[in-house]
Amino acid sequence: MIEPATDNIRGYWESKSVVQIHEQLLEDLGSSSADPLPLPDDWISTSFARLARERLAELIHTEFLDSHLFVIKDPRISKLLPLWIELLDEIDVDIVVVTTFRNPLEVAASLEKRDHMPLASSLLLYVSSYLKAEMASRDCPRCFLNYAHMVSDWRVLESRLRSILGSRLPTLNEKRSLEISQYLVPDLRHHHYDRAELKRRGEIPSIVADLYDLLSEAEAQGNAASLSRAFDELLRSADGMAALFRDLVHNERAERKAFENSTSWRVTAPLRWLKHELQRK
Repeated sequence: MIEPATDNIRGYWESKSVVQIHEQLLEDLGSSSADPLPLPDDWISTSFARLARERLAELIHTEFLDSHLFVIKDPRISKLLPLWIELLDEIDVDIVVVTTFRNPLEVAASLEKRDHMPLASSLLLYVSSYLKAEMASRDCPRCFLNYAHMVSDWRVLESRLRSILGSRLPTLNEKRSLEISQYLVPDLRHHHYDRAELKRRGEIPSIVADLYDLLSEAEAQGNAASLSRAFDELLRSADGMAALFRDLVHNERAERKAFENSTSWRVTAPLRWLKHELQRK
C-alpha cells in the first residue's frame, strides 16, 4: 500500500502496483491523474491500454487468486474504468462499482492544498471524472455514497453492498465493527462545505452544482438508472467545456514543463525534497 502522508495520516489504501500501472498508462496516453481533460475516445483500443490490461490481469492473478472478494481503490479509476470493466469481464470476475463523491468545493480545497491546483482545473477534473465514470458503470451493479455520510455512518455503505452482494459480503462481528468505527471518523473530512455555498459562489459554473445534485439524487435512489438522461445532458455540456479549454490547458502545461526544465527549478529541487520529507514526518 502507499504510505500515509500529512494530507492523509490514516493512509490511502491504494496499491502501489496498481497506481504505477495506472500512472504509466495515463502518461503513455499523454495525460495524468491531474489532467482535467478527458482521454481520447479511442484510448482503450491503443497498445498502451492493452499492455496495462495485461499487467493488471497478472497482478490480480498474483495477489487475488485465492480471494472470493477483493477491492481495488484508486481515484485514477474514474478515468480508466472502461479498462477495468473489460478486463474483469474477460477473466470472469463480477464487478460492483462504488462511487464515493464529495462537495466539489471540498475536492477543490483538497487539490489546492496538496497539488496547488487552480480552482478552474479542479472543477473541470471533477466534472469530467464523475461523468465519465457514471457513463462507463451503467451496466454494472453500483451504488453512490457521499463521503460525508460514509465517515459519519459507514453502515450505510455496508447495507448497500449487502443488498448487492448478499452472502458474498462477510458478516461483521462486534470486534471488526468497532475497528471500522474507530477508523472511519468525521475528523477524516478535512474540508466542510454545504450545498448552499455552491449557490453563493458566483464563480462556480452551474454544471458543477447540477452534477453534485445528480450524484446526491443517485445516492438517495440507490442507483442512477432513472437519471441517465440528465447525466447525458451534463456530459454533452462537459465535453463542450473540455473542447473550449483544451488549448488553454495545453498551453498552461507547456509553460509549466518549460519552468520545471529551467535552471532555477533544478537548483531548488533539494529544498523541495527536504520540505516534502519534513511534511511526511
